Amino acid sequence: MFCHETLGNACSVYDPIYFIPKAQVDEVGQQIQRAHKWVLKQRHAVVPNKAINQCEASYDGNKQKAAMDCFDDTGIMVLICRHDIPLFFANIDTPSEQQKYSIALIEHLFAFLPPSATVVVLYDVGCVLARSLEKVCQLTMLSTSTDIRKFNILHDDVVCRTCFATTTMHAYGHEWACQLMYNP
Repeated sequence: MFCHETLGNACSVYDPIYFIPKAQVDEVGQQIQRAHKWVLKQRHAVVPNKAINQCEASYDGNKQKAAMDCFDDTGIMVLICRHDIPLFFANIDTPSEQQKYSIALIEHLFAFLPPSATVVVLYDVGCVLARSLEKVCQLTMLSTSTDIRKFNILHDDVVCRTCFATTTMHAYGHEWACQLMYNP
């Protein structure tokens, strides 16, 4: 998958069925950009915005981690099950790890799940991703708490059946309030 860009399509010798198509990931990215243009609603959250802003700053996703001039793709984001079995992949073809990859993987997963299935997303910046998904949604399947999201990026049906957690090994980069709320 990590082909040198000067080779063009020469190294595409197979069709990886577990990779989400680039067009699908890019559409999610465009959806996110459109959502960011909307007027934000007042947010009443358990974790203050200041704490999540500091978490987001400690995981600066704008840093380029690979040489973009040598390869078409610079990384892979993988959605795995709780048994550590890879389910789906997304090629990272931008200088940074953007939310479009994680959201595309979540959206793709829900296309294969029954309508009553719930999912816990364990992600190193799960707190930031959860905050980005704004709209009031009552979690009737798991609890009586209200999940307030920042932008309407995923369908309500998907968000109502999704909980976010932050991996314990990344706790050093998170604020105390975030660690308390998003601890698995």
